[in-house]
Amino acid sequence: MKYRFRNYLLRWSGHMEIFLSFLLLVSIVIAAVGLVGNLYGLTQNMGSTDYFQKFLGSTMALIIALELIKMIVRDTVGSTIEVLLIALARKLIVSEQDTLGFLIGVIAIAGLFLIRKYLFVAEFSNEGRMVVSAAMPVTQAEKLIKKALPRQAQTLGGMVAQIAGQEDRELREGDVYTCNGVKIRINRMEDGILQVLEFINDPEESDRF
Repeated sequence: MKYRFRNYLLRWSGHMEIFLSFLLLVSIVIAAVGLVGNLYGLTQNMGSTDYFQKFLGSTMALIIALELIKMIVRDTVGSTIEVLLIALARKLIVSEQDTLGFLIGVIAIAGLFLIRKYLFVAEFSNEGRMVVSAAMPVTQAEKLIKKALPRQAQTLGGMVAQIAGQEDRELREGDVYTCNGVKIRINRMEDGILQVLEFINDPEESDRF
């Protein structure tokens, strides 16, 4: 019951995110049309670095807005880091920074790269759970859980779907599947498509549902 109610709220919040992202996309299109008009002003102000700086700043702002839409749609930490990287790059390129400010910006960008490479690693919670996207490649999932998984499909969602077909089971939220000693629970589905899965490290966990 809790899965159905929770996922019902998640679906509606997801629909609202998509709707707001669509409004943001419409605003980007409108702003881009105005940006095309600014090209004429750019030709009238040849040699003016200030005008070009403003044009570049507006362009980078639209790019950041597009990346923000991707972040909302993908709903991953990795996409959030990408938006922060582009925002910092825009700050360094467009804004006039002194040497210290520029150095701090470069260090911040380097820190984000290090976080994405070394610290952004999913792990089991204290309850023995690890929530992952169903679109995650099987090879990447094997590195996270440090166990081998069937190579029946490229993604975790495809692998679980094939296992369900072999066991003649219908995909349902909350159901647990076992493959090579690894327990995977279906955390969320939308329109019959797997969206979020959950690795279970507790051997007794599957008996509770």
